[in-house]
Amino acid sequence: MSLNQYAIYQLKIEAPVRPLRYKTYAYLVENHLKVDADNYQQVYLATMVKEQTPEGLRRQLEKKLPPKFMGKALNVSDVIAVTKEGISTAYYVDKDSLVMVPGFFRSNSSAALITMDTEGFMFEDRKGSWMATDETVIDGKQFFLMISEIYGRNAAFAVVDDQGRKAAEDTFEGFDNNTIKQIRQYMHPPEQPEVPLTDKPPMEIWQKYYENGEYLRTTESYGEQNYDMIDGRANNRPKEDQAKLSVGDSPKTAVSKQPKKGVPIPGKRKSILKRLRDKQAEVAARYGKKAPEQAKDDMERNRK
Repeated sequence: MSLNQYAIYQLKIEAPVRPLRYKTYAYLVENHLKVDADNYQQVYLATMVKEQTPEGLRRQLEKKLPPKFMGKALNVSDVIAVTKEGISTAYYVDKDSLVMVPGFFRSNSSAALITMDTEGFMFEDRKGSWMATDETVIDGKQFFLMISEIYGRNAAFAVVDDQGRKAAEDTFEGFDNNTIKQIRQYMHPPEQPEVPLTDKPPMEIWQKYYENGEYLRTTESYGEQNYDMIDGRANNRPKEDQAKLSVGDSPKTAVSKQPKKGVPIPGKRKSILKRLRDKQAEVAARYGKKAPEQAKDDMERNRK
């Protein structure tokens, strides 16, 4: 919730600004003088109710000054600055009225591109040149109402910040409620909701295969110790399976490499002694004799 408050500014006591004291606003206009914030000092600051008006504040202060008021009695040439719901406006205390003072709240940044003196400003998406005709301060940030130098009030106004960035457009009523709403939306854009990662549907095994580009992506889904280890490499299997399965082998390929019982393994050398005994048995059988090993066993039995 924005704070509602007001401040009173009075001319400084320095000699250069003394001639401006108690001068009417008409006098300033006739002599091409401006209400410059550099010539003023703040003498009072307090909160106010939302329903309070600048005119009501003037009447209240003219009747009685608050205890902590540091200046003189309210008079012509003073400035009443009102901030209501974050919007700041300055009023010059004239003889019989209050005059709104554009440009009293100036940007403190020396890099400000736009001021109340700006003329010939160009928009990328609008024709012609533009000039600043009014200003306001919203939530501590300064904004300027730009009017076409060619069409004047016959063209829709635009609002920019002190860097020339467009904050509102298509307004014919100055800083009305609709314009202020646009400015606040510019200052506080709605946050884009983040899409939770859990909303992404889980991938099927065949989808993992296509994403990874390897056949192992599908096979490791069945053999890895847990799904956190699925990375396209069959390298995190249980120890008993890892010993049986070499890196780069799929389960199907590994099973096919296991030799069947009784079937000679291709490429494995046969025992020389076994080959000799097989040959002796083959020769003995050819001549109807017993193999040497068998004959030796018979001789041992007969001896006993």
